[in-house]
Amino acid sequence: MKLSAMCKNCAAISRRMRQGPPARLWVLTGLALAWLVGCTVSPRPVLPVEVLLTPAVLPTPAIDGEAIPFLPPDAAAGAAIYEQKCVACHGPDGKGNGPQAAVIRAQGRQVPSLVESARARAVSPGEWHRTITVGRIQNLMPGFSGSLNGQQRWDVLAYVWALGTSPQTLEAGKRLYAQQCATCHGDNGEKAFGEPARAFNDTRFVATYSLLEIANLMQRGEAHQGVQLSEAERFQVADVVRSFGYRYADPQALRLARTNGDGSIALQVVNGTPGGKVPSEGEVVLRVYDAAGEVFSRTATLDASNTVTFTNLPRRETYFYQAELTYAGGTFYAAPIQLTEATTGTVRDVLPIFETTEDDAQVRLREVHFFVQAINEGSITMVEFYTFDNLSDRAYIGKPGPDGKRRTLKLSRPAQARNLRFDGLGLGQRFFEDGDALYDTDVVIPAAGATQIAMLYEVPYRDQFAFERVVFYPTDAWDVLLPDFRVPGEPLRVVGLQDRGLQQLSSGSVRVFVGQGALQPGDAMRFRLEGRMRGAPQPGADGRALGFGLLTLGLAVGLVYFLLMRARAIGAEQRAMPLTKQGLLRRIARLDEDYAQGKITETSYREQRALLKSLLREVWEVEDAQQTQRA
Repeated sequence: MKLSAMCKNCAAISRRMRQGPPARLWVLTGLALAWLVGCTVSPRPVLPVEVLLTPAVLPTPAIDGEAIPFLPPDAAAGAAIYEQKCVACHGPDGKGNGPQAAVIRAQGRQVPSLVESARARAVSPGEWHRTITVGRIQNLMPGFSGSLNGQQRWDVLAYVWALGTSPQTLEAGKRLYAQQCATCHGDNGEKAFGEPARAFNDTRFVATYSLLEIANLMQRGEAHQGVQLSEAERFQVADVVRSFGYRYADPQALRLARTNGDGSIALQVVNGTPGGKVPSEGEVVLRVYDAAGEVFSRTATLDASNTVTFTNLPRRETYFYQAELTYAGGTFYAAPIQLTEATTGTVRDVLPIFETTEDDAQVRLREVHFFVQAINEGSITMVEFYTFDNLSDRAYIGKPGPDGKRRTLKLSRPAQARNLRFDGLGLGQRFFEDGDALYDTDVVIPAAGATQIAMLYEVPYRDQFAFERVVFYPTDAWDVLLPDFRVPGEPLRVVGLQDRGLQQLSSGSVRVFVGQGALQPGDAMRFRLEGRMRGAPQPGADGRALGFGLLTLGLAVGLVYFLLMRARAIGAEQRAMPLTKQGLLRRIARLDEDYAQGKITETSYREQRALLKSLLREVWEVEDAQQTQRA
């Protein structure tokens, strides 16, 4: 071949390069061959002709768990992940109508429907998986590579596919597939045949082809000349072909399983105020929570014995049940209850209610803790923990304001606070702002430590910051807790309070500064943080790790409250959910045995074990703290 002819070939190849991405792989191969053959004036060795005529071999995609899943994606396993990670934005049916979607739209962004046919058919599995992995920050969607492994991300994608595929569509598609496709491809897509040259039940196939590409394959090649399918029928068959490569599950059936079972709970309503009454036909609401929030709720009416019974409840390790009853202007809560596979018979307990009062004369603020949680560039993150007592025999429900909302416990708003929020149900839900005050709307039941509140916020910081917080109730004690941060520069210190020295916790050490004497309503808690730090805290000084370990100092933040958002401390009645080290260790051991025997899926096992371990860490610190105090 002459040099001029070869260069003309190169020019033709270059023109093909501009035709678009699909041709570029072969074009690049052609350019490489042209270069090897002699598209150069430099002498180079001549390759044997048989090498030049051997077609390039494309690499086989590796089953690596990321680009290609190790196992067929499981829609049932993905359903639980979807409920935790996706439903808030994308909605229960994947239509982009979750409770957070309106918030995102208000910021000028969109939450797309995952089941809209044009999109669901055209997007490739690889693109779906990459989006779940890295997110789409431009639409405020986070990536989940840090919280979900590759297989879990494939599982949640399988559930998204299932949301767009009804059992009726699959049944119709299976009949068509059996008539026109099974002879060549096998009854379950197990035969490698035709253009893909790969079995449909191979995970590499399901991870590569979109529904649109699968439907289009049915119109290609001589083998498909006799296939007579309309466009709608081709997509029905495409759904079937895809289902060979992942474990389909009917979303409606999965939701039914999440909200139905053979468990039952019976609660007797008792009035804890001497001489108090029980409503004859009160309605009780049973709310069901998991780690992500409320799952569903049921309503039932009291019978003649002041008992309400809920049946057909699912028994799940990750579910907590809590009943509530509105009476005399206040809402009262039973202790949280679990129904597990080991639970037998009907679980029985009480739902205590009280007569109510709008008088806060018997409400006291037992203790306040200011905790320096984190040091950031130009700001400090603070947490304030409050523990309230109600010394009367009636529940304090507060007085309604001009807006009709009842105001119970009152807190002064921290000056210059940014990003203020509360643990559990926060601003706009349980708590709200009115001027310079923050109000709780929950009932304060008669009990020591009746209510605990955790408030978080950031304040600007450079060299110092002065805190002043007015109290509205008689206050017994307050202090400031400063983790032993190790940072370059001048150490952070508390000015204006008595230094009680370092106290050791299992997760680190904290220095305690105590306020002087009890306070009366209208008094203020005052102190100042000083010190100029440079850089971030060194390892070993993580305030977040210390956070709830401060139970050592007698703070009952409420572990169950943290998980359920609505749990209430009601003394001995909390026996319904004994969270102890021994009990949690036994449950972890039983969970390990169930997983080893194949009774639960890996996804469910990992999810439940992570939750139990989180509970165990918190309870361990609480029990250790109690032992330290007794000593």
